Amino acid sequence: MELDELKVRWQEQDRKLDECLRLNQRLLRESILSKADTSLRRLSRVLWFELLVNVAGMAILGAFVSDHWREPRYLLPAVLLQVGLAALIAGSARQLAVIMRLDYAAPIVAIQRQVEGLRRERIRVMQWALLLSPLAWMPLFVVAMRGLLAVDVYATFDTAWLISNVVFGLAVIPTGLWISHRFADRLERSPLIQRLLRDIGGQNLAKATDFLNSLARFAEASPDTHGG
Repeated sequence: MELDELKVRWQEQDRKLDECLRLNQRLLRESILSKADTSLRRLSRVLWFELLVNVAGMAILGAFVSDHWREPRYLLPAVLLQVGLAALIAGSARQLAVIMRLDYAAPIVAIQRQVEGLRRERIRVMQWALLLSPLAWMPLFVVAMRGLLAVDVYATFDTAWLISNVVFGLAVIPTGLWISHRFADRLERSPLIQRLLRDIGGQNLAKATDFLNSLARFAEASPDTHGG
């Protein structure tokens, strides 16, 4: 076999090997992105459920407001609850919009950036929901007792007890914000807090992030990977 013919065959084998590697890389990318998409679809179902529940709550509160719009002592707590539900609805809608806008044909870095933004948005919504839940307790108690049992909380329960619950709810917000800012660095390094944040962010979102990170690591090791 002449040297030129050997070179031609070698180049042909090298070309076939490159094509095989590119195919394997493309299939791996598609497989990992498919897993990430599956996790995000599960998260979207959770978000749709949250959205529908909160919209239903808004409708119920709307009926309550319509029945008591001339009674400020019932109107005010109902409106406060509506404001909170409106914020939750807006948060769910923003998260769903991010998921629907995801372009899996984009570079991995761009997809990671979008998913990271989604993760931060979900954590932010859940953090504020947890911080404000003690404040929402008393308005919810007033509205539920009146709407479900026709009980006048203001006449039935001690005024000092009602006020102390409101004060406690108000005190939780600055206290929680101070703790989060004062110990943010320490908390972020804590494995326990990291697991908690992953749970708050949604296990499906955490899985999607892990899948994308594994693909990004593979892309860094294989410069020719499409979208790396």
